[in-house]
Amino acid sequence: MQRVWLVLLAGASGVVLALAFPKVDWNILAWVAFIPLLWMTQGQTLRRAFSLGWIAGMGFYLCTLYWVVDTIGLYSNIPHIIAVGPLLLMCAILSVYTGVFAVGLCVYHKSGPRGSGWSLLVFGPMLWVALEWVRSFFFIGFPWVSLGYSQYNFLNLIQFVEYTGVYGLSALVIFGNIVLFVAFSRPGRGRLVLVLLLIIAGLWGWGNWRRSQLAALPPVHTLHVGIAQGNIAQDQKWDPDYQEVTLARYEQLTRQITEQAVDLVIWPEAAVPFFFQSDVTYRGRLLDLAQDTNTPILFGSPAFRVDDTELTLFNRVYLLSPDTTILGHYDKMILTPFGEYIPFQDSVLFFLDKLVEGIGDFAPGTTPTVFSLPLKSQPALHPNDKTGGVEAFETFGVLVCYEGVFPDLVRRFVHNGAQLLINVTNDAWFGETSAPYQHLAMEAMRAVENRVPLVRSANTGISAIVHIDGRIQAQTALLETTFIADQITWPHVASFYAQYGDWFVTLCVAGTLVMLCYVGITVLFVKRTGGGGDAGRNQRKIT
Repeated sequence: MQRVWLVLLAGASGVVLALAFPKVDWNILAWVAFIPLLWMTQGQTLRRAFSLGWIAGMGFYLCTLYWVVDTIGLYSNIPHIIAVGPLLLMCAILSVYTGVFAVGLCVYHKSGPRGSGWSLLVFGPMLWVALEWVRSFFFIGFPWVSLGYSQYNFLNLIQFVEYTGVYGLSALVIFGNIVLFVAFSRPGRGRLVLVLLLIIAGLWGWGNWRRSQLAALPPVHTLHVGIAQGNIAQDQKWDPDYQEVTLARYEQLTRQITEQAVDLVIWPEAAVPFFFQSDVTYRGRLLDLAQDTNTPILFGSPAFRVDDTELTLFNRVYLLSPDTTILGHYDKMILTPFGEYIPFQDSVLFFLDKLVEGIGDFAPGTTPTVFSLPLKSQPALHPNDKTGGVEAFETFGVLVCYEGVFPDLVRRFVHNGAQLLINVTNDAWFGETSAPYQHLAMEAMRAVENRVPLVRSANTGISAIVHIDGRIQAQTALLETTFIADQITWPHVASFYAQYGDWFVTLCVAGTLVMLCYVGITVLFVKRTGGGGDAGRNQRKIT
């Protein structure tokens, strides 16, 4: 019976954590969700600790990734009931990281240095960050709903991610959980709560000051941007019978937008459901539209390259000028599993078809392209602007679909000179689930990390403009045919994270390895000396 209660409590721990994320957004729950898991892993064997951590992970991922069933069931060739299989497999794999975290805590609790309640405050956050980082690239690379994103609504608190990236926020939340656990489970440690409150208050106060400072800086960049949200259903998107309807809708939205004299019109990912580079009829209409409206258009379209007899497909974004010149293009670098390719399709997942109907497997791009956008005549805003107000340029990087949840990829665009981030995506796959809300929350964190605004054009929503402090300046409703036409102004701010990248992750990974080596040496020493005293009893429990 006790084992059943432990299993239920572990699962509940994951469910509570899931409630801290969109749509529910009970963000404060993330600060206590790990306490049951910390309590349960005390005195357990490594196998039992891993099992409890894995169950907690399953509770979390099933509640946050449930939309995978709808996505696969609606837009592939398999029924909903079978689509549960890939969801369970994905959650089972991701939950391994939570299981490893629980094992790490268990080992360190038993064999760490004396007073390990204190050292656990350092080791726990570092281990969690190291595992989140590995999850971003290992196996299929899926850093969706990392812990730090649960705090996206607390604008004052999240400002320090311009130094650490979102990983610093994840570390802070884990630190808070361990502080509360240690304080209430061990006599004489209650003052740790005061330390935690002082740290949070300090970061909150600094964040409030930082936001005020950013708001007081003189604007250096100005852009009038138009976002078209066509709201094309996924089951119609690649149907040739709907090509005319799709293009006509975006033509209408673009003409409405350009009535407000914008500098750039943005269409979503793959908004053009044909090969722009080869389709004579529809390509001509798009060129005419840019010329008639006298406005550059950024749009997504599938593209191809033929080498001898081999055909390679790309998920591409083009920048089209009013004089019908292609100013540049970008090929998506991080492909979406199950959307643009099937991982392990030749073995485990041979029964799955891709979700993108009518298009073959894509190949990744290799270059983080930074676009240069000629702007209409405007006064000089920056002391170094030598244009005299006659002509100006704005540079931006494009993130296609879920590329925006990879912090290091995004910072490469900014490090290479992008002063603006544009995310084009097709969230029609997600329907009315929580996924579009989760996606926006994660993308918004990139604006804070890099201190550049983010403009988001989503086929079915949520399209938005995010300020450099994470504040959402404008936002559309979900599943609505609409547009945004708004002006963005922002200062030039050199973000520490954009310049130096994941130094905090490197520190956490190195610190985790050092502390685990210490534990390993301690255990080895105990074995060689016969394992007397408390250390010997701890070592025997671990094995």
